[in-house]
Amino acid sequence: MKLNQLFEANIAAKIKDPKIIKQIFIAMRHDGTMPKAAVARLGTQPTEQDTLQLWSQLLDKSLSNTRYGNISQDGKFDDWITRLYINGQADYEDINGEGGDALGAWKALSIRGRLDPKHQDINKFKSIKQVQKIVSSGMYRDELRRIADAEVIEKHKREKKEIPIVNNKRFYVVVPMNYGACYTFNHAHGYSANFCTGSSSGLSWFRNYAPDGPIVSIVDKEHEGEADGKWQFHAPTSQLVNADQERRHDKQWNDEKFSKLFPGLMKEIVKGMEAHAEEIKSNSTEIVNGGYDVQKAVEEIKKKYPLSYASEPEGAGEEEADGAGTWLVTHAPTDRTARIEADSKQDAIDKLLARHPNVNLDDFTFKLEQNTP
Repeated sequence: MKLNQLFEANIAAKIKDPKIIKQIFIAMRHDGTMPKAAVARLGTQPTEQDTLQLWSQLLDKSLSNTRYGNISQDGKFDDWITRLYINGQADYEDINGEGGDALGAWKALSIRGRLDPKHQDINKFKSIKQVQKIVSSGMYRDELRRIADAEVIEKHKREKKEIPIVNNKRFYVVVPMNYGACYTFNHAHGYSANFCTGSSSGLSWFRNYAPDGPIVSIVDKEHEGEADGKWQFHAPTSQLVNADQERRHDKQWNDEKFSKLFPGLMKEIVKGMEAHAEEIKSNSTEIVNGGYDVQKAVEEIKKKYPLSYASEPEGAGEEEADGAGTWLVTHAPTDRTARIEADSKQDAIDKLLARHPNVNLDDFTFKLEQNTP
């Protein structure tokens, strides 16, 4: 049996070639992203047939619950995915975490005659990443949004739990507390991201990652329609990636890119986590026993992303003006500015607090408009 023949939905029953079975066995043994519980059920000395059966089950599960429905039934993708897998071009996380939704999108476009002819043959794609790039491109994005079930997004928006840690004119940064927050982050606004924690099978991935430490989701409001307008990081697993997960495994490259795109932002994120430490801890007790240790998480962020944390916004080193005069006090979340006559910045702060004692000073910027002699 040749590998390029089309397998039916139950792939295990159709693979007869011992060479292919052996290759699947080897690939699964070296795949560090395989679900631990499923691997444990195989025992310490699984046979090649046992492994083949598990591969068939996992592949069927990955394709049966995508954002675009069940795409496992006709077995259209089985041959292609298996070829990628045994050739080391995809691991289980690629397939289960992001692959299902990408292939579901491709099929949704294909059966509706919406694909460009050059994208119609799945076998011409050399990786899942290529499929993701095509279906998330501008030429298909609007059509896929119409196809996707808007109720799914609304459901997750209603159920989402997240802790905002930065919210100003430019950035919205949250620590998601459940799968609904991750799904909403991926799909509800701007560029459609392909983070596995927000995919249709993302519940299992959220449960896989979140107990090890907080996930952080970032939206650049000025560029939310672009891949670089959405980022997500998880310090315990050294991941820091944009919406396309560009060079996902190259931590240093992404750290450098993030530091150049958003100088000073990582410090703001750390400050936000520290400012909301108790809230993060109390809301994460269902994820990890006792809730997140925010200080430990902060230290790990500094260690894993040194370039981003060391970066400073333009003009940060300049001496800040102080003194008597008219102070421009801007509320960053709403971009509203008030003028306060004060003898110094501290005096302006005191006057603001006298009027509004319950405000969060982290949401305000203070700038001296003019000095009086």
